Amino acid sequence: LAEDFTLVSVSLPHHGNSHWQEEVALTKQQLIVLVQTFMQQFGVEQVSLLGYSLGGRVCLNITELIPECIDKVILIAPDGLVPNPFYYFVTRTTMGRKMFHAFVHAPTRYLRLMNWLKKMKLLNPSRHKFIMHYVQTESSRSFLIKVWHSMSLLIPERKKLKRNIKQYNMPVHIFMGKYDRVIPIAYAERFSKGMGDTVCVHILDKGHQLLDADTLPLVAKCLLT
Repeated sequence: LAEDFTLVSVSLPHHGNSHWQEEVALTKQQLIVLVQTFMQQFGVEQVSLLGYSLGGRVCLNITELIPECIDKVILIAPDGLVPNPFYYFVTRTTMGRKMFHAFVHAPTRYLRLMNWLKKMKLLNPSRHKFIMHYVQTESSRSFLIKVWHSMSLLIPERKKLKRNIKQYNMPVHIFMGKYDRVIPIAYAERFSKGMGDTVCVHILDKGHQLLDADTLPLVAKCLLT
């Protein structure tokens, strides 16, 4: 890709070496400024977007906000394809935030509940594993609550988003794992319904971890075509 693209990799709040104040949420307007700043810096009129998981939700928001600036969109197991009432509840409501803080700071009683839900087959093993990964240590729990809060305002307006994709005839490629239980294939199928050829869903024989040596050449091909 380096022969045809200038690649800019952005660390989201609380990721990598980014500096972000706790209890401050990234806004959609700041997202617009971020993209426009890069465009001015590199002297381009359009950019292509590539996002994995949470980064996919960021790309969806950018596409909703400034579609005229977007050439192509590549989404890899993206969050944000369908509404998530649970995420909205724990990040945007007073009661939900209190419960989320209680879970993060004193998780023992809730971990027993998670294990029971898994045992009763009310919580699938993949999602159970995903949750356990982020609540096992104090540092991982702190990271989770900071990230969820900082990204809580970035919920795409799906009707506007899909209307923009159609209006600008924007190629959108969504890569999904066949065995992904964190972001199931059904989410991509639901999003792509009625979108015609503008949205192409690629189903790979993998789980949620799609960023590997097999997937990246397919992603590059979509960008170069």
